[in-house]
Amino acid sequence: MRLPSPAQARRPSAALLGTVLALAVASGPAARAGRQVRIEDVEESVARDPSFKVRIDAALILGRLHQVRSVPALVGALRDVETGVRAAAAESLGEIGSPLAHDALVGALHDPEPAVRHAARAALRRLGSDEGAAPGEPGIRRHAAPTASFEVKAIGDPEHRAGPALQSHMRDFLIDQLRPFGDVDPGDRRGTYAVDGVIKSLSLATTGRDVEVSCAVQLVVSRQPGGGVFMLTSGQATVQKPKRQFRPQLRPSMELEALEAAVRGASEDLVSKLPRP
Repeated sequence: MRLPSPAQARRPSAALLGTVLALAVASGPAARAGRQVRIEDVEESVARDPSFKVRIDAALILGRLHQVRSVPALVGALRDVETGVRAAAAESLGEIGSPLAHDALVGALHDPEPAVRHAARAALRRLGSDEGAAPGEPGIRRHAAPTASFEVKAIGDPEHRAGPALQSHMRDFLIDQLRPFGDVDPGDRRGTYAVDGVIKSLSLATTGRDVEVSCAVQLVVSRQPGGGVFMLTSGQATVQKPKRQFRPQLRPSMELEALEAAVRGASEDLVSKLPRP
């Protein structure tokens, strides 16, 4: 069985991401008042769509929507015949973070495919579980208490291209990237590091046969107290789609994918330079 690469598995399908994910990204109070996301259609696609690529997309979308009501649909997808669908379902159950998924994820630790077992272990970590892995594999080990903490500031958008929804998503996504390396919710205490993020550019362009969305982000990390700059890191990513497949409603999902890839690159550079415990 030939499986899609992680990048291919996360490429948006026109029917789903162009409608549901665009609404999810723009899901502020005004958006919710204007239109209601038909999440039940996505749940149905996870279970019954004949295309495994669409089932993968639908499972990932449900994770981004963070609705507990979708847990049963994703638990069902852990039994899908396609490895990519099962791995995406496990990942999204971790995104939702409901303890209702705990037992199903423990069962997925015994999946015959390593990709599914890996996704299930990661999801269980996000649920705060220390359940062991399948026989012959390393268990989920407790990490030493983090020595760093991060105060992630509001995200800047100097070109006014991204908008509040993407700014908020970048902050949430950055927090998820930093969570394994330190406390990202220091409360009244100021973090060891202050992280200021900026969406430097976000653009749509047509080049040759493709339409592409490019995003560049920058992170400025300062030590606290004192505010001395510790490091500056940046990330950039481009998402392409053939002209014949592009529709204007796909733009929000392409922007989201490019933003996440850019933030992932910038945050990986950041954590690589943090002092180790």
